[in-house]
Amino acid sequence: MNGFRIRPPAAAALASVALLSALVPALLQPPANRPPAGSPALFPDCGPTAGSATCTRWGPAAALGHGTVRTYGEYANGIPRALGVSLTAAALTGLPTAPTDGRHCYDADGDDHIDAMHECVGGHSRELALPVPSSSPSPSSSWSSSSSSSSPADIPFRWALFNWNPYGHNPHGRYDVPHFDVHFYLVPQEDRAAIRTGGCALLIACDQLDAAGEPVPAAYLPVGYPASSPQTAEGAMGAHLDSRPPTTGTLSGQTFIYGAYAGRLIFLEPMLTKEFLEQHSTAPAPHRTCEPVPQPKAWQAPGWYPTRYCTAYRPERGDYTVSLTDFVHAPGMQDLATGN
Repeated sequence: MNGFRIRPPAAAALASVALLSALVPALLQPPANRPPAGSPALFPDCGPTAGSATCTRWGPAAALGHGTVRTYGEYANGIPRALGVSLTAAALTGLPTAPTDGRHCYDADGDDHIDAMHECVGGHSRELALPVPSSSPSPSSSWSSSSSSSSPADIPFRWALFNWNPYGHNPHGRYDVPHFDVHFYLVPQEDRAAIRTGGCALLIACDQLDAAGEPVPAAYLPVGYPASSPQTAEGAMGAHLDSRPPTTGTLSGQTFIYGAYAGRLIFLEPMLTKEFLEQHSTAPAPHRTCEPVPQPKAWQAPGWYPTRYCTAYRPERGDYTVSLTDFVHAPGMQDLATGN
């Protein structure tokens, strides 16, 4: 691997940690009376008659295996309850067995041949648009914000990237098992596209390794996550920050990863094995597994952020879901600094 250097975090961000640690934890706690989210329950589609009832809005579907995958959002009175991806049961059959779809490859050894197992990243990917709210919600619509000054428009997520990795991926001994990566991006698609493939780390352009390895300031970083991880910097993706120690071994079940680039968090990623997802269709009700989303001391931008992530199977609908749930509205760093 080519050499790289890592720039220290900004002094101003570090200086604010003491103040933020005193102010933010209480702000990020979900209300005690918030109903459980991420359940296998079925909710009607959002529409003019939904009112304050929990409802679902869907993103466009993309083909996967013998089925489809698409995003969805659940909302109650305009407040987000869940944001996730839904896979039809048929999507888990007929999945591609080739290592990659060939979209993000680099001839790292310069032999004029692409080794699909070692010179491509991303497995088989689907870029998914998020559900779009009605352009003109009425006061009675589920998109109204009568119970809060915030609305689903305050969700900071821009789009989702779904990856199927039939043989896993690097680093070997950690992620080389068949699994799914579900990325919820905080930055536009063009920002992700600007992270090029190349011959460093996990096939990232060598002239972008410094940016990929720039530490995330402590104020924006969940406890237990490394400030930077240039060895997991991936082309067309970013660096992957994993709280699991390297000695944990190969992934089993699910884990939660933060993506970073240029010193900021750019995506939130549930990663789960195919076997773990499939187990939910045979497990006793409620066919669901939820874990906490590790929280940073503060979020850089204000908006609705999840406090749990869930994997579920819904037998009535015949789909699997991977979702971010139990959203709370958090101020951004600038809001806290100015007292707004």
